[in-house]
Parts: sequence; structure tokens; C-alpha cells
Amino acid sequence: MAVRLEFLTQDTAEVELARRYWAMDAEGLFLEKVKDLVPFRDLTQSSFLSMRVRKYCIAYDENQFCRQCGGMVLVTKRTEPKKVLQMSDRPCSECEKRTNERELQERQTVREKLQRRVDTYSYQVRFETISYERLSDDVCLLLLAIDALITPKLANGTFKERECEALSPIGCETYLRSLYEQKIIRDDPAAACKEAYFFEDGQLRMRWDKADFFLLPDEMSGRGPVALEKVTERIFTDSEALSNLWLDFAVSDVIRYLVDQCQTYNLPLQSDSIVKIKGIVRQGLRIYSVSQLWSVVWKIVKDAASLASREYYNRTKAAATIPNKIIRQLEKAEQNGGINYSWHRPEKHIAGSLGMMFFKHFELNEYTPGSEALNRLSSLGHQSTKHG
Repeated sequence: MAVRLEFLTQDTAEVELARRYWAMDAEGLFLEKVKDLVPFRDLTQSSFLSMRVRKYCIAYDENQFCRQCGGMVLVTKRTEPKKVLQMSDRPCSECEKRTNERELQERQTVREKLQRRVDTYSYQVRFETISYERLSDDVCLLLLAIDALITPKLANGTFKERECEALSPIGCETYLRSLYEQKIIRDDPAAACKEAYFFEDGQLRMRWDKADFFLLPDEMSGRGPVALEKVTERIFTDSEALSNLWLDFAVSDVIRYLVDQCQTYNLPLQSDSIVKIKGIVRQGLRIYSVSQLWSVVWKIVKDAASLASREYYNRTKAAATIPNKIIRQLEKAEQNGGINYSWHRPEKHIAGSLGMMFFKHFELNEYTPGSEALNRLSSLGHQSTKHG
């Protein structure tokens, strides 16, 4: 017999049933069919026989040896024994149990180490402060836009990334990461779920989508609505910082429209093309409005989609022509006195709370020509000097 049995019962009928169930000939074929072994006492269905036999004995396949300890491997049903001697594709039950126990202990050790690191970090971050008065104007405008979305959490509580998705046409991650890298906002382990933190290469890491963030306290006033007034009552004067933020925002507004149009026409834009287009668009936005560049994008994407159907072209090659097409359109606009058309904002394409802040404080939106927007922002410093 290729299967060795260890009996768990002394009942002779039960022992005999187990022997008959596992009995084989010299070639490893079972001597009796399962259906012929029932009925047995109260058992009438053959499909439950293997479960019953497991209560009567433990079966080991003598043709399979454990890859870890070399011992025989436990089998529980007729499909598992092998006809020739071979190494098992899984460890024996004892080795598997020891492995599971060891892995469980290792995971527990890692969890305990992770928790200690998280607790240490959580303790340290609570002593960090910043000066709200020394925050740059672009940071303050960003904080105002975030506050508009999550009030009163920016002043008093914590917030998650998903709560700030309506910050801009392309979401919030870029802006939140910038604030985080500048150590203006921090993550709060005490407020986050356990899955928010993990180890990677021995370093404590954070999952952005599961983390909870908070605005660091002011070094003089701490946290709260009164402290936040230093931000909400800011008089803006830094034209350079705000101009760069406006251009960043306006570029994202154009790129969002471009990506949507490319998806509509199934044109796959590569990441290097998007980087190139951002630089081209940023220069164009120094002169033209966002809505004017939307009209340029609309025409170019349609041209590229038409090009994709030509011989020797495909949609990937056609999409790769978009950066140079934008350059040529802007060159033509310069020669012909500007861009004649402007598009309205699509219904599902939001300006976001940052766009609302630009309009509220500076009356800038997608229809404002770039030259006018930059002139308006550049005058902020002069206004401050004049008023002073």
C-alpha cells in the first residue's frame, strides 16, 4: 500500500472502512470505487465519504516526501497520492505548521516594531510648529483653497487626501505633496488607520490615500480659527510666487482638457509628451487665456485623430505629433495677431476651490488673457508699497 494509515479509532468497522477506502494495487490504482463503500451506517452519499474517513485515520503518502524535512506527506482524499516516488510540491503538515507559526511570529515582530516607530514619529511631530506670518503668499492661497473645502478641519482637525480632490482641475496630490515637502502640513498617525504606515527598506513609509493630514500649529498662536486668521486675512504682495502658482494652475486646467479630449478620441499620450506639452502651454499662457488654449487643444486633437486613420499611422504615432502641433499653432497665432476662438469650461471640468480663490482675490479665471493675469499679479507689490 502506497498510503500508510494511523488510526484514530478502535472500532473495527471504522478501521475496515478506512482500509478499504485507501486500499491500492501494486500500480497505485484503488481497489474499490467510492460509491461501492456506501452505505455505511448513517452515511448514504459517497461524496461525504472522504470527510468521514478523515475522522477514522490519518493518511500519509509514502510516495511523497516533504521538501523540508524529508518525511511523508499527509493526504486527505484519493486524488492526492502519487504513483511514483517524488518530492511534494508542498511541505508536510508539521513543517507547514512550524512555518506558519514562524511567519506569524515574524509578522507580529514587524507589527510591534512598526508601532514603536509610528508612536515615536507621532510624538515627535506634535512638537513641530511653523510661523503662519512667514508663509509665502502662494502657500496661503493654497491653504485658503483647502480651507474652503474642509472647514473647520484645517483649523482644528485632520483631513484625508480624498477630501481635497476638488482643489483643482487635476485634483490635489501635487499641491498636497508640495505643502508636505515644505513641512507645512504633516501626517497624524494617531488619527490614521493601521494600514496607513508600513516599512520599506527599513524606513517608515506612508500610504497617501490612507493617511490623515493636519496643518502644523503656529509657533505663537497654536491651532484654531484665531490662529488661522493670519492666513485668511493675508494681504497678498508676492507677485512672483502668485504668478508661478497661477501658471501652474492654468497649465493644469489646459492639460486636464487635453487629456479628456485624447481619451475621447482614444489617443494615448505618453508621459514624456505631457511633460513637453506642459512647457509649451506654460509659455502660451503668458499671453493667452486658458479658454483660448482649450480651443487650440480641441483643434489639434481632432487633427491628430484624423491623422491616425491614415496609412502608415496609428493612434500612438498620431498622439506623438500633438506637442509640435501646439507649437505650430502658437507660432501661427503670433504671426496672425492672436487666437480668435475661446471655449467654455466643460460641465464636468471643474475649476476647483483654487480657481475660486484666484477669482475671489484677483478676478482671474479661464477667460483672463495670460498677459493681463500676469500684469495684474505683478502690480500687487506696487499696490502694497503705495498703500503703505
